This record gives sequence, structure tokens and C-alpha cells, in this order.
Amino acid sequence: MTCIRTGGDTFARGAAIITSFSEPADYRITDGTRVWFFDWSDRFGPSLTNGRGTILANPFPAEKSLFWRCFGLWLAQGNRWESADGTGGAQLRKAVWNEPPIATYVIDGALIVSTDEPDGFHDQYSQKRYVDRDGNPAVLPRVRKPRARKLTISLGNL
Repeated sequence: MTCIRTGGDTFARGAAIITSFSEPADYRITDGTRVWFFDWSDRFGPSLTNGRGTILANPFPAEKSLFWRCFGLWLAQGNRWESADGTGGAQLRKAVWNEPPIATYVIDGALIVSTDEPDGFHDQYSQKRYVDRDGNPAVLPRVRKPRARKLTISLGNL
């Protein structure tokens, strides 16, 4: 269950507690090196926990945390999970996600002439590889914004 306190410090001062019933067991998700435990609410999203059901004082990871990539892929791939202890129990669930495949783009100059985005490709999280027509690694040129030109107006002899 996720509880969020809003407003002042008392109900007379506008305080309220919003409660969202979440799933009874926490999830465990990993990027291969770090493990995060979280509670999942359809309304409020993930809240980090200590792995035993208690939401942390700061329940949201930093914006650039690798947690968000793992979590985003888990959501995009259907919120799959399996029992962490292998018994089928739901005390702690392992969030299951797969690394998305790499997409290959064939470029000619600054133009993409063909793409190979395999099943499971995710535009935000998949790596992109650029090659020339011969299959050699290439770099897609960046599109530069035109620089503003200074406009000088001469009023002549007025």
C-alpha cells in the first residue's frame, strides 16, 4: 500500500493522506550490477522499498539513475515477473526484462537509406548502430541549426 501525505501538518491545515492499494509483494529489479526493491502502484508508479515492504524515506531514485531504464523496459515489455525464491510464492517478485536488440541503420551521407529494427526494438532504450552501404561503421552527421545572421540596415543620407 502506498501512502502519500499532502498539504499541511494537520487535517485542519489542509493535510491529507492519499492511499493507493498496491500489490502485496515488492518487486526486485536489477541491471546486472545493482539491485533495487520497489512497490508498484498503477496510480503512483514505483516507490523504492527496503525489500520487506517498507517504503524508503526518499522513495524515488535520481532522474539519471539506471533504475529508470530497467523499470521503463520492464513496463514496455509487459510487467513480467517470476518468483524470486523459485517456489511460485509472491513474497518477493523478480521483475523480468530483456535487453532490447540493437537496430542497424544504413546511411548514405546524411540520409538513412534503410533500417533494420528487429522485434523488441525500443526507440528510447535500444542502441542504434549506423553503417555505410558496405557495412562499415559510419557516423550519422548531426543536423546543425543555421546561425542567425546579423542584419545591418543603412539609412543612408536621411
